[in-house]
Amino acid sequence: MTVDLTKVGFKKTKKNQMLIHDSIKIIEAVNVPISNLTPRRLEKMAMCLLALCNIDKGKNWQNISAVDFLPTLTSRQIITYINKHFQEKISSASYDDIRRKDLILLTGMGLVLKSAKNPNADTNDGTRGYALNLDFANLISSYKSDKWEQALNGFEIDQDYIDQYIGKREKKKLSISIDASIKIKLDDGPHNQIQKAIIEEFLPLYGHHAKVLYIGDTSEKHLFEYSETMKNLGMDIEDRGMLPDIVAFSEEKEWLYIIEAVHSSNPLNPERCIELQRTILRDCPYGVVFVTAFLSRKDFAKWLPQIAWETEVWLADTPEHLIHFNGDKFLGPHHQSPKIS
Repeated sequence: MTVDLTKVGFKKTKKNQMLIHDSIKIIEAVNVPISNLTPRRLEKMAMCLLALCNIDKGKNWQNISAVDFLPTLTSRQIITYINKHFQEKISSASYDDIRRKDLILLTGMGLVLKSAKNPNADTNDGTRGYALNLDFANLISSYKSDKWEQALNGFEIDQDYIDQYIGKREKKKLSISIDASIKIKLDDGPHNQIQKAIIEEFLPLYGHHAKVLYIGDTSEKHLFEYSETMKNLGMDIEDRGMLPDIVAFSEEKEWLYIIEAVHSSNPLNPERCIELQRTILRDCPYGVVFVTAFLSRKDFAKWLPQIAWETEVWLADTPEHLIHFNGDKFLGPHHQSPKIS
């Protein structure tokens, strides 16, 4: 949910620009759903937060560490603060915009208390005062310090509000059995249907009791992994973006399976295989089995010209067969006539 800050606060002084941009970064860090807001709406939200922090160009974020003394401001007082410190000329008559537009997401997530002076005040009571939630204030006071990451990791975010705001729906999940004791869930879709078939059908047939070490789901790239095991096998996994969809290892054969599940991209073509051999497999002493998996022969046909030699192709709709792109390695007569499919 990255914001283009070049469009926010460009009419302000450099110091005020920096404060506004930092304020937006804090708002982003706690996952406030701002992706659909205009640059002006973001700017006003950021300045409201700065007002409640009592931050202007002469102060820094650690100055709000005495959170018990944070100001409680009415919407008109917030406007006055912004006009005084951030080169604005907002009309005091637009005070209702503070409540309805500029602070509504922050109050909705509980980051800002909307009736700090009088929790029982009516919605239209002009004496209602806004203030930072104490936990949020403590988090903000650590911004740009060596305590920020730890404080952010420990900060509780109202995910229910975010999900409701963006209209998130529960996605259908695929349940996948890794082994007798481990089950995971992936978002349902063609790519993950192939991954499910690889784990539950391909590996039991051709994996020689291989253990799944890694699964890269489209929505959660590191859903299931044994990082230390992969490192012990000589794999360089520092660049996670280089990893294939599935990694498995057979102790019985001492084979490492590198498997790509292909629906719309990324088959094991010559370039991809060379790239893998020169990066994550550079120091791996084990035999590597490259496999590209498809849902069907029809899907495979689209990618046939790209498949690298010395690799395998597996089709989920005919799981008992493999297609070997391996020259004469498997050349020889079969005991039965070719099947018609």
